[in-house]
Amino acid sequence: MGFLMGYVKPPRQICHIVSSLSDTAQNDLVFANIRQFPQPHYEHTLVVLKKSKVQPVKLPRQVSCLELALKGSLIRRLCECNKALSALKPDVCQTYGDTTFPIQWLAHRLDIPVKLHIHADSVNRPNGLSRILRQWKYRVLSHSTDFVVTSEDEGLVWLEKKVGLEPGKAHLIRTGIDNRHHCPPLREVDPNITNHFIGTVPIPTQRFVVGVPVSGFSKSTVLSFLDEYMAARKQSPAFARECLLLLLGNSPHLRAYRNVLDSFSITEESVRFYSHLSDNDRFYSHIDVVVSLNDEKQTPVGLLQAMSMGLPVITNRSESGESEGDHPLRWQVAKNDPLMQYQLLTLFSDSRLRLKLGQASRSYVMQKHNHHEHRIRYRALYELAKRNRPLLHEEEAPTPRITPSQLNR
Repeated sequence: MGFLMGYVKPPRQICHIVSSLSDTAQNDLVFANIRQFPQPHYEHTLVVLKKSKVQPVKLPRQVSCLELALKGSLIRRLCECNKALSALKPDVCQTYGDTTFPIQWLAHRLDIPVKLHIHADSVNRPNGLSRILRQWKYRVLSHSTDFVVTSEDEGLVWLEKKVGLEPGKAHLIRTGIDNRHHCPPLREVDPNITNHFIGTVPIPTQRFVVGVPVSGFSKSTVLSFLDEYMAARKQSPAFARECLLLLLGNSPHLRAYRNVLDSFSITEESVRFYSHLSDNDRFYSHIDVVVSLNDEKQTPVGLLQAMSMGLPVITNRSESGESEGDHPLRWQVAKNDPLMQYQLLTLFSDSRLRLKLGQASRSYVMQKHNHHEHRIRYRALYELAKRNRPLLHEEEAPTPRITPSQLNR
């Protein structure tokens, strides 16, 4: 008597393609996407086009990494990418950032079932001719990809209105944060502990600690914040004495920032630097406030993770922006002035407000950036892979059509 062997569904192969690992915000986004879809149902390969010059980056578990270190002419680089994609044969080709978008054309020629491009606004936005060329690039290359995904409302408007993508091509899928992972640990307060350590940098437990991630930001943006910090010090001797500023991240301008602080006689007693950190949660758990130097309408993964840890946020607001009571990103500032110096002084002087805004930050992430909904929306796009693949088992039913209304908020 014979028997039928059960059909074992193979894991879906997802290929994530980035230009390099030097963009901290992009790394956070890629790694967050990888962690949302774990084994055994998914397998991930990270393809890095350029050899990284930064310190080694800690990759998520169970992810393969292929560093191509592309050199030479455009045609030669495209040929190398074509070889890599042909060997990997992924079910999903997922590219991140403007530089990798042309690879979707190769994926289209290789008939890869699902092709997604992840759009992200750069910190330094192009102007003039560069802006026009960027719009043209997206308009031309969008025909090679199935969908263009953005995590910001502003990005969706740009793709649909400025670029003019066809209806249903662009989709808004907000970044999903697993608040069960990014959660402040409960610790017993020990009065005998006077310092915590982030790497080798001591963090006094009795100080008002302000964390400022600086990776990827222009020199002028960071210097503008340091001007606000100096203005706050002049207004409050207590703030100058009790506040500890911690600048975190790889930046080619760290020495320039140190020189500026030295010119104002600001020592390491008040400002400390840490250039590289593999465990952001440790950083977030030992600071009181996090500063976001992004545009006020942008909420990158790193900021959302900090908010999930229950941290109040100081944002780079425009003068025309309106405060919204206890909104974690647009909270009411003393003197009704949105300048960062007044945000610093307000949070320094009001510990109850810090606690209240920290709770609001965590609630905001749980409501607006739910990791479960993020996974559902991406999975809906990934399901399209089945429609373009031959049936491997006679009892396997075809995948129903997924309409855009099921994917967008």
